[in-house]
Amino acid sequence: MDCRVTVHVDASPDDTWGRLVDVGRWPEWNPSCVSAEAEEPLREGSRMDLRLLHPRGRDFYTRPRVARLEAPRAFAWRATGPGLRADTELELAPEDGGTRVTLTSTSAGALAFAYRLAMRPRTQARLYLRMLDGLATAMAAR
Repeated sequence: MDCRVTVHVDASPDDTWGRLVDVGRWPEWNPSCVSAEAEEPLREGSRMDLRLLHPRGRDFYTRPRVARLEAPRAFAWRATGPGLRADTELELAPEDGGTRVTLTSTSAGALAFAYRLAMRPRTQARLYLRMLDGLATAMAAR
C-alpha cells in the first residue's frame, strides 16, 4: 500500500456516494482537483479525465478508468502507463450517523518505483486528505 487516508463525513452513505460519483463537479468541493470530466453514465470501464493539483503546487493530468462501482460502498479507478498501474479505491461505510470514507492508493509494476519518486506516499496522502477533507466540508455545508 502506498497510502491510506480516512475521514468522517456528516452525511449518509447514499448522499456521500452521490457527491463522489458526480465526477464533473469535483472541482466545486475538491481543492486537489483543477478540472474533471467523466463518461456518462459512470460505470465500470468509464474513462475519467482529471487535472489534479500536486501538493507542491503544479497540476498534472491523469486519465484513469473506473475499475469498481458498487453503490453506495465502493468506487475505484485505475491509471496505467508503461510499466505502471496506480489504483485508487474509495470505501464508504456507515459510522456514527454519517459515513466513514477511506481512500487507499497503491502502485505496482516495473516502473512503480519511479512513480513513487514523483508521488511519494506522504505526498499522495496529503493530496487525498485534502480531497476527503473537502468532501467532508462540502457535505457538512449542504
